[in-house]
Amino acid sequence: MYILTLCRRAGLRNAWSLFHSVILDFSWFSEDCMSGLSSSSLVVCCPSTLLVMSLAGALWFAVQDDLFTNGVCNNTSSAPSISNMAQDKQSSISEPISASETHSVLDELDDRFISQTLHLNRQCLRFIVDFIQARLKKDVFAPSHSLTSAEANILATLAYYAQGSLPSTITVRLGIGQTAAGEAVKTITKLLSEMSPDFITFPNSYNDRMGAAQAFKNLSGIPHVVGVLGYLHLKVSPPVGEELMYMNTLGSHSVMMQVIFDVDGNLLSLEQCCPGGTPEHTVWENSDIGRQFSIFQHGHTWVIGSRSLHGCGHVLTPAEAFRIKSNAALQFNKAHAQLHGRAQQVFGSLKSRFQCLRDIGSIQSPESVACTIKACCVLHNICKKFSVPLPLDFSVEPLHPPSEVVNIMAEQPFDYMEDTKDEMIEAFFNIAEDEGEGVTRYVKEQL
Repeated sequence: MYILTLCRRAGLRNAWSLFHSVILDFSWFSEDCMSGLSSSSLVVCCPSTLLVMSLAGALWFAVQDDLFTNGVCNNTSSAPSISNMAQDKQSSISEPISASETHSVLDELDDRFISQTLHLNRQCLRFIVDFIQARLKKDVFAPSHSLTSAEANILATLAYYAQGSLPSTITVRLGIGQTAAGEAVKTITKLLSEMSPDFITFPNSYNDRMGAAQAFKNLSGIPHVVGVLGYLHLKVSPPVGEELMYMNTLGSHSVMMQVIFDVDGNLLSLEQCCPGGTPEHTVWENSDIGRQFSIFQHGHTWVIGSRSLHGCGHVLTPAEAFRIKSNAALQFNKAHAQLHGRAQQVFGSLKSRFQCLRDIGSIQSPESVACTIKACCVLHNICKKFSVPLPLDFSVEPLHPPSEVVNIMAEQPFDYMEDTKDEMIEAFFNIAEDEGEGVTRYVKEQL
């Protein structure tokens, strides 16, 4: 009944429906984590908040408030050992971990170090450490290592993400060797990337889509938009002989990952990495989310995209210059630019908080860096939930010019979505009669 209580506290109308959906969705827990837990402890232990992340925001904050108010996510002398959660129901739970074991690393770090070195706040960091410890398999760290050592490994990994390197000043303070820290980064990065489906979820239900669409409409006036589609480019040194494949439209080498985010900058969808020179429309058409839209799995909704994606199904692109015949189209293009320009803010925040993404260095293939990108994206969404401020050196991402653009003047097959776009523009943006001068000026600017 704990979740149901939180649903009511959060003001969710359909509390029973949400309650049953949550109870039925505990299948992702491993058997050893499920065993020996009561219905209440199943909900309040920190790993279970992975499942709540994909639920309504009100419930998420209600759960977090309860977790931290009651100290469930704080390792105290009364908290049961995470490793003992695997005990059978008939077995007795092991003795609690002593304060000397759990208060060794994180609790000795001051807020300045957490903010400037890890780019997090203490509450968010405590949550991250707890759920990673809970999800680590028993054989990840050597048996001789204590939970204190595991905590140091996690903190070292987070420091690497934030700084882009692990200088000895940080590893010494955390009490971990360089070799052990390097191995920890690999292990924890893989674990976080595998958890991306738990933290990065697209609004699949009708109610979720309508909620997302309403937020975008309130901001821009454009209806039925559920996300902004962008391409995150990360600087790399490409494999020898493949430099041209990795050359992006800014003239530098990169890998790229297709990303969709919501009106608040939460990431909703990630695709596989590919060389930075890959045409954007090719990535969309071959992506899982693109195929889902093509079969109307997400209904009659749009994602906002650049003009290089013209003709791609369910991607709302700017009105082309030769079709600007009314002030409505001008107003639509302004609203479109406002939404699409948010990609610079979102990608800038990713690279500012996780500076390991600023320059990946030498790579063997795009897949070799995909885990690091996904791990940072998981942490990005968690930071958004905890309202963690951005570092002081935050800077927006430069706008990448569109990749090769489809010849929009050439004869195209019938696309009812394009006609739908024209109808939508006239219906929602036709607000002025005196439009000749503005249209003429816009067309001249595009020529």
